[in-house]
Amino acid sequence: MIVDTNALLIPGEFGVDIFEELERLGYGHIIVPEAVLSELDRLRRRPNLKGKEKRAANIGHSLLLKYVYEEQGRCMVTINKEEEGEEEESGGRERERDVDELIIRMALKLKAAVLTSDEPLRMKLSKAGIATVYLRGKSRLEEK
Repeated sequence: MIVDTNALLIPGEFGVDIFEELERLGYGHIIVPEAVLSELDRLRRRPNLKGKEKRAANIGHSLLLKYVYEEQGRCMVTINKEEEGEEEESGGRERERDVDELIIRMALKLKAAVLTSDEPLRMKLSKAGIATVYLRGKSRLEEK
């Protein structure tokens, strides 16, 4: 299971433990591309990010680090440094597209499903035959 940046915001926005939900769906190994971690970190540090969004980004970052660095006995989270290809000088939306393309390439290579709330990305993944998991009813994850 590959996790997109916006999926890491779900715990802070909706109070859903995505790691517990992924385990419920049968996913025991979660892969977070390093580009996603970088994107989340950039989001957390944006000076104009306030209130609920900033809180969600900080919670997602903290939970991710907790699962990466602490033995939870539940799901295993790894940071994947393969195939970065991300352009540091790229602007905001262009950088997001780069991360989306990276996720698609990784999912195809690893034959992995993807957790994302990004509808355009979900459509691309579906066209490529990649299973997606998304937030359903603001309370649980569902696979499609």
